[in-house]
Amino acid sequence: MQNRITLNLKTLIDNKKPHFLLAVSGGIDSMVLLNFFQKNHESFTFSVAHINHNYHSDSKKMENLVKNQCDKMNSDLIIENIFLKEVNSNIESNFRKMRYSKLEEIRKRIKADFILTAHHADDQVETILMKILNSSGVEGLQGLRKLNQNIIRPMFNISKGEISDYASLNNVKFIDDPTNCDDLFTRNFLRMNVIPQLKKIKNDIHIPFNNFTDRIDEVHDLITFNVQNFCNSDSYIVRQNTIEINKSEFYNLPFLVQLRIISNLCLNAKNSFSKTDIREIKDLFRKNLSGSSKVLNEKTILVDRNSLFIYNDAIDGIFSNVKAGEKFNGVNFSFFWDFNKAPKNFTNDKEVEYIDASKINKNLVIRSVRDTDSFLPLGMNGKKKVKKYLKDRNLSFLKRKESLVVCNEDDIIWVAGYHLSEKYKIHKNSVKIAKLNFFRN
Repeated sequence: MQNRITLNLKTLIDNKKPHFLLAVSGGIDSMVLLNFFQKNHESFTFSVAHINHNYHSDSKKMENLVKNQCDKMNSDLIIENIFLKEVNSNIESNFRKMRYSKLEEIRKRIKADFILTAHHADDQVETILMKILNSSGVEGLQGLRKLNQNIIRPMFNISKGEISDYASLNNVKFIDDPTNCDDLFTRNFLRMNVIPQLKKIKNDIHIPFNNFTDRIDEVHDLITFNVQNFCNSDSYIVRQNTIEINKSEFYNLPFLVQLRIISNLCLNAKNSFSKTDIREIKDLFRKNLSGSSKVLNEKTILVDRNSLFIYNDAIDGIFSNVKAGEKFNGVNFSFFWDFNKAPKNFTNDKEVEYIDASKINKNLVIRSVRDTDSFLPLGMNGKKKVKKYLKDRNLSFLKRKESLVVCNEDDIIWVAGYHLSEKYKIHKNSVKIAKLNFFRN
């Protein structure tokens, strides 16, 4: 068993001399892990963390047991307390979140590289059964990961029986957590009632479950491979604050690959898709209605005619005052204006417009389009919403999103690069003329 722990650590990490933080509760599993490290203290740099949940009558006894063992072997120990007040449901889940949060705080504080927990092969059986009962997707069926960011489980392939044998042989002291006997917790119910029945069919029940997790890992590798290929293709275009995805190519991908692409864009390590999110994403793709969208964590997924767009709703729009004779350079455009003479011949160049400047103050404003914007299009009858005008031109979502307006205070002069306002057209009595220039890079 000791050799397997050492081999597991060497296999899982590249760091030749890491600082480990051992999560030790006082139960048999973590006390065996502590015993292993204390016996091999010359080979490892480690500290010990005990999180007292203050939940049952033996909480203080377990804390004292860990403290005495660390004092005996001169191991560095950090003790933290957590309290779960007025919580009557999901107690196990809430404690787990608080425990890992505390462990991470300690890891950062003492500058440790990894947190080590004593989860073993039988824990994997329980976890996968719980995930199946909760209708988890492929992500959840990975169960307990051997290495999950900075958390390592070096006993992942060691059975509970082997741990018990090691404890007996090495006279490891431990205290059984009394909550482990409460089968109101799903995990305890499975451990006490279901898994013993499965062991009647196959005594080493952890082996097929470990093999199952290996197969699931292979599925994830396959998904990752396909995601990387797609994201490196011409069907996946990265622009500032916006991702454009070729819709027909994307829809040809298996849904699990689609979902991974979307999760990479919309999620971070601290959150995940809910079952409702997954159902609504699948529905969004299935219906394929242009203009339909879904917001996820401040990201919007929008279905356009030929593309999917994923962009950040929280990004501020463009707004800049521009003086006559000055040039404003945006990320992918430039705007310049000055007073000028009317041209002898007008052209169809949409990047340049001449306007009657009699009503203009010193500055013009170039800004992003707002939902409430409307203007009086040159040659048309009546006002029109700018967003409706852009949509009627059959512009792609990206072009509509990037569209800008040039304003005289709040009055729209020009939907830049597209259409001038009737109110600012040059007529025979125009005395003051301005030339507007708008160029896309």
